[in-house]
Amino acid sequence: MKKIFNQKVLTSYLQEHKLDELFNDEVIKGMELYQLSRGEILCSNGDKLEQMFFLVKGKLKIFTTLPNGKSLLLRFNTPLSIIGDIEFTTRYEVKVNVESVFESKLIGVSFELLHKHFYNNPEFLRFILEKVSYKLYSFSNITSLNLLYPLENRLASYLLSIMYHENNFLFYEDMRSEKLTDVADLLGTSYRHLNRVIKKMCSESIIERTKEGLYIKDLHKLKELSIGNIYE
Repeated sequence: MKKIFNQKVLTSYLQEHKLDELFNDEVIKGMELYQLSRGEILCSNGDKLEQMFFLVKGKLKIFTTLPNGKSLLLRFNTPLSIIGDIEFTTRYEVKVNVESVFESKLIGVSFELLHKHFYNNPEFLRFILEKVSYKLYSFSNITSLNLLYPLENRLASYLLSIMYHENNFLFYEDMRSEKLTDVADLLGTSYRHLNRVIKKMCSESIIERTKEGLYIKDLHKLKELSIGNIYE
């Protein structure tokens, strides 16, 4: 994780997401701006966080590691999401893995500073409660729904979530052949079943498979299959 020393950019993100209205000057002075590169891990299961992070740009993939060593996708976080809200209030270790899907920017502030100035602040606690409540609600739904939806719907949602533009194509680097086993684990299926669904979507001209990855041919149809993107 790279620290960005640019107060003007930090201030612009604070204003954009109205964080400057929530926190006082003393806490804002203690905030730092960070950048995560594509695929970089912010925190992993078992880590002990010392900061709360506010996602202000980009997208984060949240997944859990199962006892058998496989991973299961939980959801994708978009701005303004918080990493460390539960850990701040409980001091528990991190229970999930958080990975940057694209280049992402986050504002970090230490738990120590927040405890000192805002632990008993009603407005801040209400803000945290709303974020935690939404997170717990969505996690409880997604952990069941993402296994009940057919793989075609889950794959479409996953593709939309990791999509980025390159040379006027919608390109999915994570869907290269050598990574499909990992993607199958994340979606709670087997490599063979995932491969069958990809072939089916290719035959329907929704996507096109190449050595580099997958390209979208029919974005409208993919969005229909995603059912509003069940992971976001």
